[in-house]
Amino acid sequence: MTDLPSRNSTGGGRITQLDGIRALAVTSVFVHHAFKIKLLWMGVDLFFVLSGFLITGILLDNRQKTFRSYIGQFYQRRAVRIVPPYMLLLLVTALLFGTTWLRHWYLYLFLMNLVRILGVSQPDSIVLLWSLAVEEQFYIVWPFLVYVLNRKRLVAMAIGIIVLAPFLRWVCTPYLHNIWPIYFLTPFRMDALATGALLAVAWQKFRPRMKAYGQYGLALSLGGALLLYSCSRITGFSTYSNTPLSNLVIFDCTLMICTGIMLWALSGKGVWILTLPPIVYLGRISYSVYLIHSTALVAAGWYWKPGAAAFVAAIGTIVYATLSWYLIEKRLLDGSPAKKDLVRNSVALEAQ
Repeated sequence: MTDLPSRNSTGGGRITQLDGIRALAVTSVFVHHAFKIKLLWMGVDLFFVLSGFLITGILLDNRQKTFRSYIGQFYQRRAVRIVPPYMLLLLVTALLFGTTWLRHWYLYLFLMNLVRILGVSQPDSIVLLWSLAVEEQFYIVWPFLVYVLNRKRLVAMAIGIIVLAPFLRWVCTPYLHNIWPIYFLTPFRMDALATGALLAVAWQKFRPRMKAYGQYGLALSLGGALLLYSCSRITGFSTYSNTPLSNLVIFDCTLMICTGIMLWALSGKGVWILTLPPIVYLGRISYSVYLIHSTALVAAGWYWKPGAAAFVAAIGTIVYATLSWYLIEKRLLDGSPAKKDLVRNSVALEAQ
């Protein structure tokens, strides 16, 4: 959710429909929070898969650089992309909800996914920062692995993570009192990011095949949805039941759904809806949309009933994200040396 806008040069330039995927993901999360619709939280998982794909693609294309340049540009790009909108959110939250919570050090070290687990008090509107913490914790290690491992070992590592995460969910669940550690902690959620990374490696090597057959990924999404529906008929099977079976099946099925959607998008077939200008624009500003939408819903709820509050919050969120994009994010990204280098690489690849 925090990477540069849908650019993955392992495939040669901009993949416009991935902005549409980002728009789909953030809309899913907004609707889930606004109307409490079950399982639409999987928009976060779609963000994870997309992030793993885009970030790994960028890392793969920069492996020929010296390690200092490779790692320095990566973290510079992350800081420029993430920190300014994040600090703006903290400022807005302080203005609306007071400043008592600002004393907590976790806010400044990307450990926000520990907050609910440790019972630390915070405004409900920034609970969603857990997902940002998961991404940044994953990317503390992943760039180093991409740099030192060859393709075969990198694929093996990604597959290992994809297998390990559900195993950990199954084994650790009996020792946990509720669902939140499984939902919030990186070891239990890293399979989505690793799946995106695996797709990036495959995109680099098998791009023509993925374009030719990727649309059939929707069958994978359908299979995941049907399996999830079938299991939902089992007594006691739910997101909040916190059983080994539910924690294994629910997250694996949502990952199947998200992976299928990504494969379809990468195929470029029948994806016209993802390339409509309003959808692409929403994807472009989705980081700030994600950051502020919960705050907007809480604030709107002070004055309006749920349906009207959701509408007002949606409008306010778009306005806020638009201002953030044009006044802060876009200016910083356009002026970033790392961004300029990325654009030069993409232009060169598009000319080949």
